[in-house]
Amino acid sequence: MKIAVFSDVHDNLERWREAAEIIKREKIKIGICCGDTGDLETLGEIARTFDKVYLVIGNLDYNIKNKTSLFPENVEWFMDFGEFKIDGKNIALVHNQHTAKKLAESCEYDVVFYGHTHTPWEEKIGNTVLLNPGEISGQFGRASFAIYDLQKQKAELKILR
Repeated sequence: MKIAVFSDVHDNLERWREAAEIIKREKIKIGICCGDTGDLETLGEIARTFDKVYLVIGNLDYNIKNKTSLFPENVEWFMDFGEFKIDGKNIALVHNQHTAKKLAESCEYDVVFYGHTHTPWEEKIGNTVLLNPGEISGQFGRASFAIYDLQKQKAELKILR
């Protein structure tokens, strides 16, 4: 199963829509957001792209963190840290890279997703994949996200225009 992993949208709907076109073309139904989404309008657009979204609240999500009761029904959200299973894989989700590395080092997860640094990164720690999909917003570098194959434990980085 393939999932879309993205972070640091920062309300850049133009870039999000570009990513969403790729995601729809690939027929991906599950999204993992590693934080810093923006406002409720942006979250709504993200939610409409998927059947299910897992979202961790990022350090700049002050526009939405007190409005969780207004989140779309298909969004499962976590304040600082989330853990869940998809397709039999143990997954952890955080925004901060330092916490992500500690989680990966625990060897309790198949994959740990994180954001915050705006820089794509993938590394294997023991049997755990540690993955940052970069940034949708394109603030500090090229806008990007990842399509992650859970069975192959392999990421494909997608660079946006």
